[in-house]
Amino acid sequence: MSLSADQITIAITVFNRRRYLKQAISSALNQTMPVRVIVVEDCGPDLELQPFVRQEFGDRIEYFRNPRRRGLFDNWNAAMEYCRTPWLSILHDDDFLAPGFVEALVALSREAPDCGLYFGQTQMVNHDNEPIQEGMRPPLQTPWRRVTLADTLDLTPFAFPGQLFRPDHARALGGFNAASQFAGDWEMWSRLISRYGSAQTSAIVAYNRTHGGLERGTSKIMLNGRLRPLVIVQQKRVLHLLRQNGQAIHFDRQYFLRRMPMSANYLIRYGLGLSPRILRYNVGLLLRSPSPSLQHRLFQTGTRWFGVGFVKLAARVGRLLRSHSRP
Repeated sequence: MSLSADQITIAITVFNRRRYLKQAISSALNQTMPVRVIVVEDCGPDLELQPFVRQEFGDRIEYFRNPRRRGLFDNWNAAMEYCRTPWLSILHDDDFLAPGFVEALVALSREAPDCGLYFGQTQMVNHDNEPIQEGMRPPLQTPWRRVTLADTLDLTPFAFPGQLFRPDHARALGGFNAASQFAGDWEMWSRLISRYGSAQTSAIVAYNRTHGGLERGTSKIMLNGRLRPLVIVQQKRVLHLLRQNGQAIHFDRQYFLRRMPMSANYLIRYGLGLSPRILRYNVGLLLRSPSPSLQHRLFQTGTRWFGVGFVKLAARVGRLLRSHSRP
């Protein structure tokens, strides 16, 4: 059976953030091919959030509020529970979709009709909707392509949002990992690709907003130093899936670190706020990273000679300099 717009639900997930919510909902409602749109609130503290959404959008959307807080990825499971169509796309309240998102993925499904996950290119934007290059994936060289599990190991091709998947497939795989701190989407998309296959269009179908608010999950992970460890854990999960599928792929950690060396500037800026265990882990990545610059090499040499204490000292000096530079 071919995919059509009436088989699709877009679920906007929200906890306690109004700033971008109206744009997110509008982007789902204003598709060139209209679909069912729902809002799934994760039992947030703003009791006026639902009336705010109702006033803005009326009965154009359905609003669901979880009776208890479920957390980021378990709220995605809640979205699957509220979904009444065969296909679902999840959208965070601070991101938004291109008007042709649905149309592009329906067209993609005609080219690759037997897949369990469809997605497109995602443009990174700042808080003012201005395009930025941070986190951008390389453009496709063809109008569309099949995506394999091996494609998800290094630089993942599926920046959030802009995905379309079947909730029944996700439930068959156990649902989203409710305990995941960061890579719950990467984990699920990889499993869907492994079991059901995937295709990607070259069209930009969604916009991912980067901003510094502490309510943003990625900001929290950056601040507590868990980003690199969680990425590496997910890479190990993908390797396990590949081996289960009979693919003996060797993951070259040095190749990964050459592409994304552990940042000295990151450790100088955030090192004092990291737990001892996480700091040691990130310092270990620094020492194994090929240095992309003389500054990085000098910092790496000082760390190798004097250990974690050198990083803490550099972080204290960095904090002092930043405090003096503020107006």
